[in-house]
Amino acid sequence: MPEREQGRFKKGSSGNPQGRPRKATTELEKALRKHGAELADKLIALALDGDTTALKICIDRIHAPLKPQSTPVQIAIPENAGMAETGRAVLDAVARGELAPDQAGQMLAGLGTLARVIEVEELEKRIQALEEQNQ
Repeated sequence: MPEREQGRFKKGSSGNPQGRPRKATTELEKALRKHGAELADKLIALALDGDTTALKICIDRIHAPLKPQSTPVQIAIPENAGMAETGRAVLDAVARGELAPDQAGQMLAGLGTLARVIEVEELEKRIQALEEQNQ
């Protein structure tokens, strides 16, 4: 057992100096290889019988998960629109079917980030003005 210094392990001493037992890992790998075809057949049978977890595993092995479309779109945003108006324009575009909900989510997330950046920038300016007044 490693020596402890003030409730912590001594630097350079592992809590498990032998590491993970190699034998257990190799035995599991051998067993899985030996029964791999049977396990695959069982998984497929479960999926075909309606087991949704087995079905998901099978589908994930057949085809990579679908990614959202990233086709550029243009939406009408009023000139000199504030953050709230811009957000409403994005939601209106979704309601009209001009913008996919996942794209709107990304745009609104970006808008929220921009709002926080502007807020921090304005606070910095206020703090600087106050500091200049106090000098």
